[in-house]
Amino acid sequence: MQYIWTPPGTDITIRWRNMGWVPPSELPEYQAKWKFYQELPMRKLDEQGRKVYEELMRKNKVARIK
Repeated sequence: MQYIWTPPGTDITIRWRNMGWVPPSELPEYQAKWKFYQELPMRKLDEQGRKVYEELMRKNKVARIK
């Protein structure tokens, strides 16, 4: 493969995507894995506990996989 020079500040992931690379955060198997682990704390909560937990996550701006 021939070296291609890129100027500083270039987003190299654009080139990687053009070559077929997909970041792990966009792969369904990784999304399913993280959704499973994000939901672990809620498994033993009742309905009121789930609402409180979700509100706390929203308040602290924690990104969740939906």
